[in-house]
Amino acid sequence: MDELAKLANVSVSTVSRALAGSTLISTKTRERIAKLAEEHNFQLNEKARNFRLKKTNMIAVVMMVDIKSGQHISDMFFLQMLGSLADALTAQGYDLLLTHIAIEDMPTIDRSRAFRQTDGIIFIGQGNQQEHLNRLADLGKPMVVWGAELENSHYCTVGTNNELGGYLATKHLLNLGRERIAFFGDINFPEPQQRYSGYCRALQEKGLPIDKSLQHNVPFDMTHANTEIHDLMQQGLKFDAAVCSSDLIAIAAIDAFNSYGVKVPDDIALVGFDDIALAALTQPPLTTVKQNITQGGHVIVRKLLAQINGDPASDTILKTELVVRRSSGAW
Repeated sequence: MDELAKLANVSVSTVSRALAGSTLISTKTRERIAKLAEEHNFQLNEKARNFRLKKTNMIAVVMMVDIKSGQHISDMFFLQMLGSLADALTAQGYDLLLTHIAIEDMPTIDRSRAFRQTDGIIFIGQGNQQEHLNRLADLGKPMVVWGAELENSHYCTVGTNNELGGYLATKHLLNLGRERIAFFGDINFPEPQQRYSGYCRALQEKGLPIDKSLQHNVPFDMTHANTEIHDLMQQGLKFDAAVCSSDLIAIAAIDAFNSYGVKVPDDIALVGFDDIALAALTQPPLTTVKQNITQGGHVIVRKLLAQINGDPASDTILKTELVVRRSSGAW
């Protein structure tokens, strides 16, 4: 850059600004310096530039998984979200550092490479770790969390209106004449808990009691969910519909019901949550609450880059809608 400055008869700082496209340098000078740079095969040393600017051009994506329930990052929801984030980050010139962490290991993440050697960090899921996430946010690290909007959070969230989603799913089943509706999802975590609140609101509007025997803390992992629902069927739990906290739980439920000769939707109507790609291909195709995963990934990246550039970033709740297919018995 020093040699290029001598050739152009300007200062090194002028060359730097010109090559960065700064409007502080006249268009004529920028074009002259760019032409000289091309003629002399000048290439910017990105590592040196990033070191000077204290940037890595790397964003960490942390998958928050519940190891105890058997959840893992190969779940389809995680993979779809990861694809959306990768596309959005690549378009902005950033690389992606993927890692996953067990919920119980959250207190140590500030000592990890994902936290220390990246420009920002994206958490997919927050579990019940609001306190630790608040601590990380208070350290000044740009970060965005995919998940429920919670009171007293110090960090930016992007997600779905979970309460509304649970309400829409339950009301849909009630409108189809189902009254003994089960809820499958672990309400010890924020997202399922909010979905359960919507479920309860719909029942109360209909004048139906909240039957605690119909709420079961089924985990997000499909294998463990299948086992849990098998156990419920063996115990003789009676219900004519179910709201599931994820599509994976709903798919596990269909498989469990098939084992007992129970038909969906004739015997039990079913609604999932997420609208993963597989939801439209199940037998029967799954009615579900759509989380716009592609849009969500792009919004997350936009919010994170705003923080990296020193701008504020507010929470975003994406549009929440019910996608009706045959599993709920609507046709």
